Amino acid sequence: MPSLLLVDDSAVARHAVARRLTAEGFQVHEAGSAAEARAIPLDGLAGAIIDVELLDGDGPSLAAELRAARPSLPIAFFTAGASQELVTRSQAFGPVLQKPALDPLVAWARGCARPRPPERRLSRRRRSEPPR
Repeated sequence: MPSLLLVDDSAVARHAVARRLTAEGFQVHEAGSAAEARAIPLDGLAGAIIDVELLDGDGPSLAAELRAARPSLPIAFFTAGASQELVTRSQAFGPVLQKPALDPLVAWARGCARPRPPERRLSRRRRSEPPR
């Protein structure tokens, strides 16, 4: 079961999103603040969903910390009306989705949970060489 980190200081919004993601087959690690999110191990997470505005910080700053610890972690943001400055900073890390629409958020989470094929390096061969 894919795991997601969900960070939102609104307990109502966090529980609604967690309930929907759980129904969709995700294991959800909930955090009500940036401080709580920092305490959750990032290993094994398929992605992180972060509210743009948090009581103890902001989503883009938390995203920068999470990416410093795990550079490949997919991150999306969820907001009901953050300032354009915060939205722009957030977009540097991932998509910014609007509350209360959950379908786009679920679609993003499903994309994170899909297995990705390993990167293949194409070898250079000379034109005169037959294919392998």
